[in-house]
Amino acid sequence: MIEEGAGAFEELAMGYGFVEAPRGAPDGSQWFADLAGATVYRRDAGGGVQAMLTGRDWVGGIVHDVSGQVLCSGRGGIVALDPATGATRTVLAEIEGEPIIAVNDMEGDGRGGIYAGTIDFVSIMETGQAPAPGRFFHMDAQGTVTVLRRDVHASNGIGLSPCGRWLYHSDTSRGIWRHALEAGQAGQPELFIPLGDSDGLVVDREGGLWVACWESGRLLRFDADGTQTHCLTSRYPHIVSLGFEPGDLSSLLVSTGGNETVTGAGGVLRLKVAVPGMREHPSALAMLQRSS
Repeated sequence: MIEEGAGAFEELAMGYGFVEAPRGAPDGSQWFADLAGATVYRRDAGGGVQAMLTGRDWVGGIVHDVSGQVLCSGRGGIVALDPATGATRTVLAEIEGEPIIAVNDMEGDGRGGIYAGTIDFVSIMETGQAPAPGRFFHMDAQGTVTVLRRDVHASNGIGLSPCGRWLYHSDTSRGIWRHALEAGQAGQPELFIPLGDSDGLVVDREGGLWVACWESGRLLRFDADGTQTHCLTSRYPHIVSLGFEPGDLSSLLVSTGGNETVTGAGGVLRLKVAVPGMREHPSALAMLQRSS
């Protein structure tokens, strides 16, 4: 039986365009990006919101680094942001010798590296053409990049199962893929949950997947075998991305988006859930010295 209804969402920050990458930080703050506004924000424990990085297009992924810096995806790849100074440095700008158009969602791998996916936002956002296929890839803590898929339509949420056996990846228009993990290496993907508007995702301690559905504005949960258990709705036109707060893993951060007819509906919400989530893994890539 599927539990349905309107979610009891608490508004943390509202009034933005299309919000991505809600991430709780160890200090109790929440980070998020306004994809429509080319800005990364930090909401402090007292509720104050500060722009931390401006003028960076299409940030869809944020990962906190062990150095205290923050990895931000977006146009051209991945940069590391120093919150103290506002300075950025490039972490990844090309794959297999090709410049990256953009990187969207990212997730730590638990060993200092990240999983992430490229996306042709130039075609989607600027030219109106059919997007070129994206790559889903792993970047280890030494900076080595391994491409896991080359036929991704629109790379979005990424998660790891609590048992360490599965890597999940949301490919919008297709659904949730999973890769078997063996000694940290990802095997061939299988389409685990067909779902046309899957966007961000997170995994809870029971192996359940919470999935944001951007087009229908639903928040769905599936158990570890792929059976749907929850369907929550909200008053916002789009539900976009998800993250658990590290200081309270029963608190699910949910980002929303507006559109041309409903403006200013982008923001960050908080939802209490019965099963705590998995803690997000930091990267160890911000200070990596890459060869030229």
